[in-house]
Order: sequence, then C-alpha cells, then structure tokens
Amino acid sequence: MAFHLLINPFFISQNNPDSFLFEVSQLKLKSSNKGPIKTIPEELNCFRPFTKQLNDLINIRRNQFYYVDSILKENKLPKSFGFLPLVLSGYNSSHCSDLSSKGIWALSYITALKKELQINSQIDQRMNNWLATYAAVKQLKFFMENYKSENWTLLAFITSPSYVSNIFKESKSKKWDVAQEFIDNKYLQNIKLINWLNQLELKAFIINNKNTNKNYQKFSFNDNILFDAIAQFKTIDFNQINNQNPFLTGQMIPKNQSIVLKKELGNFILKNQSKIIAFQDSMINNLFLMELPTKEPLIHIIEFGDVLGQIAIDYDVSVAQIMKWNNLSSSMIYQGQKLKLFSKTIDPNLKIYLYTVSKEKYFWEVASNRPETSLKKICKYNIYQELKQNQQLKITNK
Repeated sequence: MAFHLLINPFFISQNNPDSFLFEVSQLKLKSSNKGPIKTIPEELNCFRPFTKQLNDLINIRRNQFYYVDSILKENKLPKSFGFLPLVLSGYNSSHCSDLSSKGIWALSYITALKKELQINSQIDQRMNNWLATYAAVKQLKFFMENYKSENWTLLAFITSPSYVSNIFKESKSKKWDVAQEFIDNKYLQNIKLINWLNQLELKAFIINNKNTNKNYQKFSFNDNILFDAIAQFKTIDFNQINNQNPFLTGQMIPKNQSIVLKKELGNFILKNQSKIIAFQDSMINNLFLMELPTKEPLIHIIEFGDVLGQIAIDYDVSVAQIMKWNNLSSSMIYQGQKLKLFSKTIDPNLKIYLYTVSKEKYFWEVASNRPETSLKKICKYNIYQELKQNQQLKITNK
C-alpha cells in the first residue's frame, strides 16, 4: 500500500460518521470564522460541523504551505492535489496513522524509501514537510500518468493502487461516474471535499510574516552530533528542537541535515563544534568511566623489618595519614600488627547517590533534572547507553 489516509481518525463526528476520519481535537486549531467558507453544500453535509476548522486549515495552507501549489505547478499537476494534506493530516507534520504512515502527506514507509527519503533511528524525512512534498508529488505524477484522471489519482493516493484495481473489477468500468458507487463513502466524501475546495473562489493571500520567527534559522553541521554531547556545554530543552524538527526521531542532529534552530543555539554549536565532537567521542567510548572508589580499607599486616615510612612510600600515602587512620600516637609499630590503609585519592566528603531512572531515556534528561551535575559527571561512574526504566545511575555530588 503506497499511502494511507483516513484509517487513523482526523475528524470524527458520531453524528456524521462519513466526515473526516481524523480527530480534530488532536490539532491546535483556532477554529476561525475568518475564511472563504461560509456555507457547505448539501452533498457535503457531514463536514458542516467543521466549517470553522476548515477555514482555519485553509489559512494554515495559505500561510505555511503556500509552496505546495508552486511545486504542483512545476510538475504540471492539478491544483486540487494541494488539498490532500488537509484531509490526510490536517497539516500536522507529526501525524502518524495506525498503519504508521507519517507526515502531512501520510507517506508509507515503503513509498518513502522508493522516493529516496531517509528513515532510520535518528531521522524520518516523511515529517520534513518540504522533502515529503517532493516525494508525494513524484507519486502523484506517477499515478496521474497511469490513470489520466484527477479523481482516480486522488483515490489511489488516499488508499492504494490495489484498491483502485478492485474498484475497476467490481464496477467493470474505469469511468468515475459509473464506478464511484463501489467506493467506500469515507473516501468518496473526502475526494468530493477536495474538489469542492478547489473550485472555491479563494482570495489571493499574503504570507503572514508575523508567523515567521526571526529568532530561528536553518543550520547544518559536518558531523553527527548527539544532544547529550551538546548538553555538556549548554543547558537546553532539546524537546523544543524536536518540536521544530519533527522529522528528527532520535536524539541526534544528523550530519549535513538541515534543521531549524534558534540562532543563538545554532551559532553556539558551530563555534564549539570541534570541542563538542571531542567530548562526544570520549563519551561514546567511555573514556570518562572510572571504577567507583571504595572506602573499605586495605589491611596491611606488619612483618619483621617493616617501618612506617617505607609502608607509606609503598602505598603512596603519608605517615601522618597512616597514623590518623589507625589512631597511632607514635610511629612505632610491631610484628603482626594490622594497619588500615586507604587510598589518598579518596575524598572523605565524596558522596555517591543512586538515581533511579523514571521516564528518562538519555543522559541529558537526567542532567536537566539535577542541575548540580553534568554529563561528564554522570559518565564518570556509568557506562554510556540509552537508559531503561528503573535503571540505577551512580551520580556524585561533586
């Protein structure tokens, strides 16, 4: 199946079972009265409860997805195809259907790979609106060349070519007017909506520059950079980075991948990239990892000829320390006597806490919950890895 629509609900109305099939409450819409839609025709009655939401989605299309029409025009495709994201995802970049189709175009995994989009543990370009649009246009162009019909192309994109083939067989016709009675009403209604929206006399629009945040710009880096490595040098809410770049599926900024960042953060990473990468390499290879110091003493049994000074040299401590650890009033010792010896590197004020992981998956999340620590300190007594629930980390207070 190439693309999936309407299998995961977008608009649901129990009184109107044939309206949009996505839960509208999942989208952050203003439900505006401002827009070209005043009344909806009788044949699209099931969409009437969502008139305000439709106006808001059209405004989103105008202000944020204006480039879709230009790309369609470049490829000599009908403008009606530009309304597909409206019914597929409500222009939700993070959309994911029950069958794991993703992004504003609800691209399936197989279709995305065929259209050369990257999908791995760190990135899913189906949620990169620009790249996904170009991939979707390639698929639409292929369908249009095959079906020579806007409606059949829309249906194939919404469902699959195999679904269209079954309709041809059941209806024994490739004529839309003849075969449409065999099409599931939920698909048919959405295609009718797309065609009606396309026919509306939509006023020319102006891009709302107020929606463009001048504090953000696109950056790319010449190395893969982990969020954990950045967190050693700067306190950041990395969830905001993922919100701005929903195609990032992991906790890494992939090499040469264009992403949107706050200017101050992007410039900081550029300036300190070599330092961040050096730390990252040491972190990944556990070069900061040390054995947990023990406060259990080593017992040295005095043998004939032992003197306190030589014992101190052998154990790299001082005579004064040995005397303090053993409550000696003088340096005199005797054969068979047991001396407690500690490493001079042990700080008596050092305290190790056990931190129980709750929902955190990454070290930076732990560090953000404990401002007195840092990534390097966490790495000191813990192997660097993705965290699991209830895992215990050894964290020092220093």
